[in-house]
Amino acid sequence: MSVGIVSNVQAQSEQLWFEYMMTHPFANTWELEHDVRYATVLAAPRWRSLRYYPSLSWSYSQHLDILGAAGINYTVQSKDDNTLEIREMLGFRIHITPNKRVLTRILVRGENRNLQNTETKDWSSSNRLRLRGEALIPINNPTMFNKDKLMYGIIDTEWFFALDQDLNERFANRFRLRTGVGYRFNYNLRVEFIYSYQESRNQLDDSNPIQDNIFRFRFRHFINKSNPSKTLGVGN
Repeated sequence: MSVGIVSNVQAQSEQLWFEYMMTHPFANTWELEHDVRYATVLAAPRWRSLRYYPSLSWSYSQHLDILGAAGINYTVQSKDDNTLEIREMLGFRIHITPNKRVLTRILVRGENRNLQNTETKDWSSSNRLRLRGEALIPINNPTMFNKDKLMYGIIDTEWFFALDQDLNERFANRFRLRTGVGYRFNYNLRVEFIYSYQESRNQLDDSNPIQDNIFRFRFRHFINKSNPSKTLGVGN
């Protein structure tokens, strides 16, 4: 979700996200991931959001990836309040167990977020740090790689820290816990269902966080089988 200006932000309880991700490995160590997402909330007042977020990763070694991204997000907050967000990201991912049955990783990202109120045309910006620990767990095969008809589990935990307040945004500090299941039909096609529990706070010590339940439906498409993905995509 792209969060709006302070005076217009509403607490939400249940969200639906529909995502298409296409991962294109190339040149042995590079991967380009296209992430398209439509998101909405079930209860009134309803918002809806459309995002395109391409990201590029470079596998420096089997233990380290360098990441960069720049995306755009348009959110219809209400009849008279829409927002446009342009977001840049730099980060890295550490592979703790790259060749084990269970893949464990740490993802660190710094984001620069630029938000425009499309009615007033005013821009504001902010910076945010994201820290995520994640694990992929094969269920019916001994490895996550080179196996068709593979079922696997997904679990991760992420913290969001606002580094400044220039965006004039509420609830920029967040905690998110995700768990889900995926199925790989073959190298090219996979589907995932993920449930996310999210807490959002004005300040890190806020005793009254907003709580969201997010249900995510993903279709993942991997191309260039001759140079298979080494990282399985960023998977925002």
